[in-house]
Amino acid sequence: MLSSSFDIGEFIDKVKGHSDQEIIYMADQEATQAERHLYKHCNADSCDTARSYVLLLKDIVMYMRHGIQTRSARMLDLTPLQAAGRDC
Repeated sequence: MLSSSFDIGEFIDKVKGHSDQEIIYMADQEATQAERHLYKHCNADSCDTARSYVLLLKDIVMYMRHGIQTRSARMLDLTPLQAAGRDC
């Protein structure tokens, strides 16, 4: 995983400078790995940080693919992910 502590800021820092398609791929892979962690190591009452991380990663994918910012994605600084002509 790119972020060992389920930190979305750390993930964004690590994907800076990559193409849109690479960021989408990395976010999708990261969300899959974090979800695997949830199913293997967490019960219904634990791992809120990991759950939030997965949702934010999926929101980033939605933003990168469709330009849609969810309420939670609006709270993030997505400027490192901006492509030419796309506004945050």
